[in-house]
Amino acid sequence: MLANDKVPLWKGRPPYASGDYREDAPFLDIYRADPKKSTGSAMLIFPGGSYTFLSEKSGSEYGKWLAAEGVTGCVVNFRLGSRGHRYRALLSDGWRAISLVRSMASAWNIDPQKVGVIGTSAGGHLASLLLTGAGRDTLHDCSSDELDPNTTAPALGVLCYSVLSMTDPLAHQETRGNFLGEQKGDKTMQEAFTPYLHVSSTTAPCFIWHTIEDKEVSVDNSKRFAEALSTQGVPHEVHFYEKGAHALGLARNEGLLWSNDCIRWLRSHEF
Repeated sequence: MLANDKVPLWKGRPPYASGDYREDAPFLDIYRADPKKSTGSAMLIFPGGSYTFLSEKSGSEYGKWLAAEGVTGCVVNFRLGSRGHRYRALLSDGWRAISLVRSMASAWNIDPQKVGVIGTSAGGHLASLLLTGAGRDTLHDCSSDELDPNTTAPALGVLCYSVLSMTDPLAHQETRGNFLGEQKGDKTMQEAFTPYLHVSSTTAPCFIWHTIEDKEVSVDNSKRFAEALSTQGVPHEVHFYEKGAHALGLARNEGLLWSNDCIRWLRSHEF
């Protein structure tokens, strides 16, 4: 694995900035695979942390794992609700990350058509918004020319014990509060950013996993999303594990083999 690089997400002040820009500058942490192992694909990694912090367990550790498997891992260090940034800032960071990685395809030996997303917990919420396009229309007033309105959705997605509903009773309260801020109680906004309500026949293929014992984010989040994919005829693979708490990351110490199944699934989609 080559040494990782840090790449600023925005050239100038990010759109919808709040607070001190110098402390809140989002960036990509790139874990590039050895050219001898590279599959020519990349995965944008959205870490968990309730939009309060970014978990290394589902950030840098995922980057190292994917790079070792020949997939360039791009950890998206997006802005956080805990620092006053809300849905427009987070969504713009996500869409900008996709277009930026595709623009670097030649330099990083990546096929621009083979850029997917992997998100965990709250990061899975942001990843699934990109997969479904939910809430994208809220960025119409973005003044930055770095946010390409023609950016297409990721080629596929991996969702790990993700927050896939902003509505009660499934909503994770901290995640919803950080994402929507003062509008957290607005049911119209909650539904607008509930990914499973926005799955369509054009949603990209997905790999989903969750544990039934998860008491932090209910497994019903993943069940609802998987049901929506089935209804729309979208290819997907789902793994529900009986044992395991929330925030397991790669879960190797717990003996869960989701990462092996995920790599097999990625290979089946030529990633």
